[in-house]
Amino acid sequence: MALRLPDLSPTAWNTLRNLFAQGFGLLLFAVQAPLLGPHAFGLITLVMIFVGFCEHVMEIATTEALLALREPDRQHYATMTTAGGAFAIVLGVTVALCAEPIAMLFKEPELAPVLRWMALLPVLTAITTAPNAAARREMNFKPLAQRTILSIGISGIVGLTLTVLGYGVWALVWQAMLQRAINLILIWYFVPLPFELGYSRRHMAEMMPFTGPMLITQTMSWGAGQAPRFILGLYVGTTEVGLFSLASRLNEILLQLTISPRFQVARIEMRRYTDDQTGLADALARVLRDMAVLSFPMAIGAAAVMPVLFAVWLDARWAGGVVAAQLLMLMCLPYVTHYALSSALLGLHQQKPVAKTSTVQTASTVLTMAVAAPFGLIPAAAALAIQPVLTAVLPVHYLRRASGIGLATVLRAQAPLLAAAIGMGVVVSGIILLLRGHAHDAVVLAVATLSGVLSYAGLLQRLAPDAARPFLDKILRRLKRR
Repeated sequence: MALRLPDLSPTAWNTLRNLFAQGFGLLLFAVQAPLLGPHAFGLITLVMIFVGFCEHVMEIATTEALLALREPDRQHYATMTTAGGAFAIVLGVTVALCAEPIAMLFKEPELAPVLRWMALLPVLTAITTAPNAAARREMNFKPLAQRTILSIGISGIVGLTLTVLGYGVWALVWQAMLQRAINLILIWYFVPLPFELGYSRRHMAEMMPFTGPMLITQTMSWGAGQAPRFILGLYVGTTEVGLFSLASRLNEILLQLTISPRFQVARIEMRRYTDDQTGLADALARVLRDMAVLSFPMAIGAAAVMPVLFAVWLDARWAGGVVAAQLLMLMCLPYVTHYALSSALLGLHQQKPVAKTSTVQTASTVLTMAVAAPFGLIPAAAALAIQPVLTAVLPVHYLRRASGIGLATVLRAQAPLLAAAIGMGVVVSGIILLLRGHAHDAVVLAVATLSGVLSYAGLLQRLAPDAARPFLDKILRRLKRR
């Protein structure tokens, strides 16, 4: 059983994996959202607050520990598989037992049975850590792309079928469970690592100096993402949580397509510059440009076209999420600084500063949401959008202290790209103002998108030719091959 895919670079594999996951997921959502409505998606969002810990904390933290070891042996992998699986079982049982009280807390009786079934997800996720880390250590991202494409593709088709057949929120439940189950089977099949269980205190002790800080980092990151959903669920209800989940999903799509793939590779590449400050500064500038060159125009452009996109795509039940989606798209702009600088700090083995930054981010997110959520969805989204701008000072400070690289390097790499993206946003907004009301929204969306692409290409060539050159070189190489 093999999915035949071409030979690509590690960054390209990550991009392909995320492109399929987010693109196919968006396609499914385009069909499921009008049929299910925001309430069903709000229920799933609330469930993932409680069962998503293993996916967003345990798996990443334990994978990072296995990546940080110089020479992990089979006992390291077996120990992490056993410890992670045991923790996931405890977490799943706890969630299942607390299903009724949680449903009562949010005044959603339907939440209880959904929670009980989806309490299986932590176990299915936790025992994928070992092969995931083994593939990443070898910079072999092909099996990770294979398992993602197959698991999301198969489960998505099943979920879509169940949605059309009228299964409601349970279509999303079975889709999620099937995806994790297939993912578990395929990752162990594609990666040449034997499945072993066993626990060694010595091997665990060797991993804990790396696991501890990353557990804190990922817990804080997970908390920063889930706290707004939890607080909104308490104050504004499940439907508004569904609207917020759409805005967050669009934010996540942009993050996964334009920032995360480069981060996954950069945090490993940066290790070669531990004793080379000049090389590290140049590498960081490249990473910042690589992340910003697509994320900036896509964030600003998406925010500009969002009202037209919603009108073309979704029904009136989703209209209340337009402004929240615009704000959360703009939230991706400071993410470039956070992710790029975190990759440099991780490359320097500075896990503790990254953990401290994540802790402050989470604490400030919880505090901000506690103040803003009672006023509604839009104030809450605005508060979230501002928060990463304010906290970006922390990774800048820690990187300067660890390497001497200052704010000027960070801003210089991003400023021309931001200027080009803002100019493109002005063009797109002007096109929409001129055409909307005189043409069908689908036509307006198409014209605005094309205008954005062309104007950004011209501005990029003018303001940041160094960033534009790699794209032009790729186009020229393809033309020569033809």
